Amino acid sequence: MKAPRRFRAILVPCLAAALVASCGTPSVDRKKEAAARMRMGVTYLDQSNLHMAMTELSRAAELDPTNPEVDMMLGLTYRARGDQAKAEEYLRSAISKNPDYADARNNLGIVLAGRKAWDEAIREFEAAAGNVLYATPEWAYYNAGEAYRLKGDASMAHASYRKAIRVNDRYAPAYLGLSVVLGGADRWEDAADALARCVERVPDYVDGWMELGRVQARLKRTTDAVKSFKTVLELSREPGIRKQAVGYLAVLESEKR
Repeated sequence: MKAPRRFRAILVPCLAAALVASCGTPSVDRKKEAAARMRMGVTYLDQSNLHMAMTELSRAAELDPTNPEVDMMLGLTYRARGDQAKAEEYLRSAISKNPDYADARNNLGIVLAGRKAWDEAIREFEAAAGNVLYATPEWAYYNAGEAYRLKGDASMAHASYRKAIRVNDRYAPAYLGLSVVLGGADRWEDAADALARCVERVPDYVDGWMELGRVQARLKRTTDAVKSFKTVLELSREPGIRKQAVGYLAVLESEKR
């Protein structure tokens, strides 16, 4: 079974200038302008216009160096640019300004996982998930599950995926992660059950139907597998996914003969 290696993220000028600006408390007007520029920067980041995102966010950091949200968005922009060291620096800065900043901790965990610092990443994911004010703890639990799985700790990965499902039983990626761990333990029937629950709760989740079809084919449940792959074709217009589903259907049809 293909493992879903996808961590979930949310969504200055030079550092010396930011440090100089931090010597005094920003005025109300500077804070307002900084917030407006940050919003513009986030919009540019969403549009993948990294140059303009960096321009606006850097100006926001000049205006209000006390704002941890600006640091987090700068961290995400550096990450999008491929500069993981700078991304880590700014995400840590955001957390130093607000230790309860769950989004920043989740995103720092993703950066740490990118360099395979599994234990550090897991600590950040679990800190984010444990924050009662965090709106999407399932993301952090799922990310912890991915980190545990890639670290080789299947038991803790299983527990983390379960926690993600417990807080949000419609968070489909957690079912995929759970099915990978169960399949790795040769518990294919349980993996099929997890994926069946996934598509029952999120009927239009194409990846869930694809993985369910693969597991059903492995279990020789040919009729069920055909239904799952046909559902993929009904739901998806993406050429690569459709090609995979057609290929599986061709193999299953040939096995019937």
